[in-house]
Amino acid sequence: MGKYDDEELEMYGIRKKDPRRKMLLIAGSVALSGIFVGGIIGFIVSKQFSMIKPEVTLETGSFLNRSMFFDEDVSFAKILTDISKIDTNAPGTYKIAISLYGKRVESILNIEDTTPPTGSPIPQTIMAGKAPDAEETVKDLYDLSGTVYVAYSGTPNVGKGGDTTVPVVLTDAYGNTGIVSVPFTVLEDTTPPVISGAADLTMVAGDPIVLLKDITVTDDYMENPVVEVEAEGFDSNTPGTYQVTYVSTDESGNTARVPITITVETRPSDYVYPETVYERARQIYAQIIDRDDYTDVQIAMRIFKWANENIKYVSSQTEMHWTGAAMQGFDQRRGECSIFYGACKALLDVAGIENMRVDGGHIWNLVKLQGQWYHCDACPLRTHKTYWFMRTDNELDSRFPFDGSILPVRASTSVQNRLDFTNLTIN
Repeated sequence: MGKYDDEELEMYGIRKKDPRRKMLLIAGSVALSGIFVGGIIGFIVSKQFSMIKPEVTLETGSFLNRSMFFDEDVSFAKILTDISKIDTNAPGTYKIAISLYGKRVESILNIEDTTPPTGSPIPQTIMAGKAPDAEETVKDLYDLSGTVYVAYSGTPNVGKGGDTTVPVVLTDAYGNTGIVSVPFTVLEDTTPPVISGAADLTMVAGDPIVLLKDITVTDDYMENPVVEVEAEGFDSNTPGTYQVTYVSTDESGNTARVPITITVETRPSDYVYPETVYERARQIYAQIIDRDDYTDVQIAMRIFKWANENIKYVSSQTEMHWTGAAMQGFDQRRGECSIFYGACKALLDVAGIENMRVDGGHIWNLVKLQGQWYHCDACPLRTHKTYWFMRTDNELDSRFPFDGSILPVRASTSVQNRLDFTNLTIN
């Protein structure tokens, strides 16, 4: 029988203010039996072991300390595992070794990620039915796992115009999900595409035709809208008048329709396919124009000078189609006024200078230079052996009246005193 002193009670974790301490001291003082005291101490020790948690769950990224492994403070317990080396940012399971009164026990540490990812909405303004990728609707994504998957919660309800909210689901690598509500302003497209470049065409029977060559189409919302051609009944080999329609429909179902008329003319016996004429004209043009910095006036003046000096006038009662006339002018270098007109037309077309035909019992070119239309004639006549260039209506030969009402408005101020026929320029 003995009395427990302070040092012995401290050894068993019984501190001065512990109510059990008083009971033991009383027991010692009244000389309780060793069996009784031993039983009490065994109860206390067993109680301390029970305070060790067999399993601990910690949220990813949280702080880890020794107290988490005990229901109450057990001062004599020693954690053998170095918990300072455990990365709490990474989910996982760890065995934590603990020693109490020389006995080793284990507690299981579970680090789990149960926190959903977060993000901020990016307000959207879209066309009806055109939802962007879900990733484009959320910013400032964050999750400890470092991975966030972004997806719409079902199909976004953006088929009609108006304001709405679209739920976007954020999912991390461990299956935790969060919802971000993204405000959408949905616009409805009611404007059809715009088709440009459509114009009535005239062609010769049998010629190839590219109907979309000069056609462009734009839309206020859709990128690269497609234009198609409705040409039922059109026959490029049979002379006649046909209607062809350009059609373009945007993603919202708005449709633009632009009809044109194609006139197919009978193929003349002296006709030459225009591209063949232009290929020959480009060869002549390269000989005439030796610099890239000429103005339209300087280019046109050289064209009419070349035709006047290189084609010999030969009278004929047969007028030729301009394509056959141009080829005769280029290859045979002889003919009447339609030959000069055709050769100059082909060269002006190659140069990209607007021009058209004037017929007044004699044929010559009307050419747009410096923004105005002027009469130009390469064919030598009794009134001019050389070429006429940039003439107004009043400066023409009165023997060749023409119908000006079918022509564009012509320049009315003379520029003849400004033309330098020696240096082929205008002052």
